[in-house]
Amino acid sequence: MTATVSETGTDTSAGATPLVIVSCDTHIGPRLVEDLRPYCPKDLLEEFDAYAAALQAKRAAAAAQRETVSFGGNTTGPDWGVRFANLQTPGHFDMHERMRDLDSDGVAAEVMFHDSQNGEPMPFQSDTLLMRGTGEGQDFELLKAGRHMYNQWLADVCSIEPERHIGLMHLPMWDIDAAIAELEWARSAGLKGMNFPAPRAYFEPYNNPVWDPFFSVCEDLGVTLANHGGAGASGGSFPGGMSIAKFEISMMTRICPMDQLIFGGVFERHPKLRLVSTESPGVWWQFVLKEMDSIYLTDTHSYGPKEKERVPRLPSEYAGEQVWIGASFQSRFEAEDAIEKGYDDRVIWGSDYPHFEGTYQKDAVGPNGEPMTWASLRFTYAGLPAGEVTNMLGQNALNAYDLDGTALAKVAARINAPTYDDLNSAAVTERPKDSGHLAFRTFGFWH
Repeated sequence: MTATVSETGTDTSAGATPLVIVSCDTHIGPRLVEDLRPYCPKDLLEEFDAYAAALQAKRAAAAAQRETVSFGGNTTGPDWGVRFANLQTPGHFDMHERMRDLDSDGVAAEVMFHDSQNGEPMPFQSDTLLMRGTGEGQDFELLKAGRHMYNQWLADVCSIEPERHIGLMHLPMWDIDAAIAELEWARSAGLKGMNFPAPRAYFEPYNNPVWDPFFSVCEDLGVTLANHGGAGASGGSFPGGMSIAKFEISMMTRICPMDQLIFGGVFERHPKLRLVSTESPGVWWQFVLKEMDSIYLTDTHSYGPKEKERVPRLPSEYAGEQVWIGASFQSRFEAEDAIEKGYDDRVIWGSDYPHFEGTYQKDAVGPNGEPMTWASLRFTYAGLPAGEVTNMLGQNALNAYDLDGTALAKVAARINAPTYDDLNSAAVTERPKDSGHLAFRTFGFWH
């Protein structure tokens, strides 16, 4: 094969070797009764069944309301430009079916968050924990038990081809000692990452030194912190609430909880700690780091030597070593910015499987007859330098999550993952029919 050179001077020849593709952003939704009830302690079965019954009643009421509302004769609701076929894949909760979907997409490994858009909650979790919820009325002892049930189930399903899965444990963050105990158990059961929630009113901020023992355990056990979705949003049900929520989520995801870990000196005290900030699209990286450096230079000058003793280096230096961008459904303009400005080693591609907006689309094909994820990859990466593309599609994830690259290369070959040449062999220049509505973005975070 003839090697080619990009405008940046990078050799773009990569041959026909299947790419090791890792999605930093997938979701899983075990069914509350069928999948998680078997893990419920016997002394909590009565409370569990009551919680499940209340959920079922809520679903029935919502279904009845939908039947009585007409949108111009369309009883299923207005056309929001969203394709709902992904609800039909059993991969929401069935690991074998899930891997068939991943195989078809050419994805060798995945990082799994809860919340699969199939309406299955964490056991005993109330709505008061969502967004900027205060947790008022939440029974945290029951929720702690529910999270352990979920972690048990997740560890069991991740034991199927374990090299392919980073299951993210959910911890009782409102009780640091309990969180440490659950982290140690979950890591011993095979879970290598944790869902690292944005700061909430019902637990201590991460720049509080009381968290140091927890972060030390994360370092010692090699557990990566994975945040998804930033610090929540306001707006509620008032006019413009959804737009306000989207804007605040996109802004806050870019800075928090990274800012607490940097300015609080957490990364300085815990140099092996790793954070992946997931579903944070945009060309924000350099702007945010410059703003953080600017604040740092001002405050270390204004507030005395203790500021610099706590954080002796620039924020951008810590971020450049210990933070990665979880670039769900990465756009072409984002990939080009990362390459042009030299932070492609910080970016990890994500499919958002099986969310409606992501690259995977059940029973849909791209313009060349390929899986929709392949079409998205061609749309984003065709013509870009091979080394940088390889980094963003998989190599950076291997570093962030300590994955076995040799094992995953064998998986990529077995599932016939796309090669660099495949991404350049058939052009995709516009959003295809039946694609995820955010997987082919050309303008900003949402379009």
